[in-house]
Amino acid sequence: MDAREVVLRFVRDMERLTGAVSAATAHDIDGGGIGALVRAVNRRLVPRGAELPGGLRYDVHGIGCRITDRNGTLVDVDLGPEPRMLIFDAWRVRRFAESIGEEPVTELELSAALEALAGEGLVMVTPTTYGVWYAATPPP
Repeated sequence: MDAREVVLRFVRDMERLTGAVSAATAHDIDGGGIGALVRAVNRRLVPRGAELPGGLRYDVHGIGCRITDRNGTLVDVDLGPEPRMLIFDAWRVRRFAESIGEEPVTELELSAALEALAGEGLVMVTPTTYGVWYAATPPP
């Protein structure tokens, strides 16, 4: 898999895994997806990390969440500047690539792929105070 394919798979798996965690935790929080989960953890309403049905595990960290499925696929995202926006950078995509066995893909290649995909409108650049981050393009 080349870097572009890894990024596109990351976005698909991010949507799949964050959706699954949101559905599995909805009864414990106010809905609202990963953002609501992070807020509930910070208010100590739910545990910082937990095993969920279907072999999922979430671990909330700072302003983000790391999710692992039963196959070891790891997706790590932070909360973006807008409600329900999840953001990621090349380092997080690199960790995802390693988790699915795509270790030869470098962070530099992933950064270039993210920039190219942003130019095509398939991901969007998200300004942060700590570097260049990206978000999945919302569905039309």
